Amino acid sequence: MSAPALGEPLRARLARIADDLIPGTEAMPAPGSLDIGGRQLDVVLASRPDLAADLRRALDAADAVRDAVAWVARLSVSDPAAHDALVVAVVAGYYLHPEVRRRLGYPGQAGEEVSVDSYPDYVHEGLLERVHERGPIYRATPSAP
Repeated sequence: MSAPALGEPLRARLARIADDLIPGTEAMPAPGSLDIGGRQLDVVLASRPDLAADLRRALDAADAVRDAVAWVARLSVSDPAAHDALVVAVVAGYYLHPEVRRRLGYPGQAGEEVSVDSYPDYVHEGLLERVHERGPIYRATPSAP
């Protein structure tokens, strides 16, 4: 069964809610200016298609919301799954945007070459000496009843 599609009205509603949850500043853009309800939502749902049904339920319930922050707080109690889907969609869509990452100085995860023939720096720096000198410590795990 495929996830329910999110049409333009729900995507626009997501952008309005996101702008209330993460207001833009001089240093950081508002989510609505980053296409949070468009491309960014597609990026999030491509990674987490399981959020779509709960997100749709949250957005359907947000039809006449005036105070998004208070409404999201109430949603966390009345429908935790819908709340979580909404928050993940907003936060992930925002922080995955290249402009936000650039402004934060975070280029994303980068692979590092690891040599199997060398010891990590923390070994050369002596950070494990106390642990090595102390010797092994063992505590028996309690048996299950």
